[in-house]
Amino acid sequence: MSVLINQRDCATSRQNLGLPDCIVEVGIPRGFIIVPKGWNIDLATDTFDKAYCDEQIQLGNFVPVMGAVEFTNNTPEPTTEEAQGGIMSVVRNGLPQFAFKFWKGGWKYASALYTWNSYQAFDILLAFENGAVAGATNGTVFSGFDLGMLNSGTYMFTDGSTQASVTVTMQLINADQYNSQVAILTPDVLDFNPNTDLLPITDITLTARADASEGKVYFFAKFAMNEAYSLNGLAIANLRCTIDGVVDTITALSLTQDSVTKEYSFEPTATLGAGDKVVVQLYDSVESVACAKVGTKFYKGTSNEATTVA
Repeated sequence: MSVLINQRDCATSRQNLGLPDCIVEVGIPRGFIIVPKGWNIDLATDTFDKAYCDEQIQLGNFVPVMGAVEFTNNTPEPTTEEAQGGIMSVVRNGLPQFAFKFWKGGWKYASALYTWNSYQAFDILLAFENGAVAGATNGTVFSGFDLGMLNSGTYMFTDGSTQASVTVTMQLINADQYNSQVAILTPDVLDFNPNTDLLPITDITLTARADASEGKVYFFAKFAMNEAYSLNGLAIANLRCTIDGVVDTITALSLTQDSVTKEYSFEPTATLGAGDKVVVQLYDSVESVACAKVGTKFYKGTSNEATTVA
């Protein structure tokens, strides 16, 4: 049998236009979730729920960027050509292009967003004000939209009449995927609201010291975006300690926090000696990942290499 090339059956991809009584209205996009390029999940065998999303956030795969106060659709009009007789033809459709404006977080949040500027490095899920999440579908396989440009602009100070803000623009590079293969996970099938329940990892600055005479390791845990505030409520399960590069177990029930200085201290299992190099890290032993979950939030940080004093 001969192989047929240069053919496409457009009729097989066309969908009928009859509507059901109830249509999903998602409302205004309020944010997006950055996902790895090529990420997907088969909804026939796996569940896209809060537990799954939390795990992906903790592993560093999902980055929720929520809380946009404005959304602008900047998709250009189709490029057309008009023949001498007045007949027009579409040369190409404009690629989807969006802008999200954020007030929250100030200059430091804007600087963190700036580090995600990229081209074709990630894909995107869109999140809407009604709690829906949208991506692309291929049968039962759910994936992100194919992202090209992702760019956080210059931080704009308040001028006395408008809020300080930063605007993130993006362009999707597969118009067919966005326009004809969209899949919407509605609030009634999700067990979470992406606007309030998906929280990004927070960077923590850990500053450690160790004292051989006391047999203790000390450290401060402060928010990297504002070191005037300490991260409280840490438990032994949230920490990993290495001494001279070897993981050491923290002595049970030894973790304490000074109520005034907010400095933590604990006793390692190994006997500390002068000159030992100690590193403290936020960690989750269950997930085996350097990101601690405290309550419903995620924190990441690794201390300096502290030289133990005598």
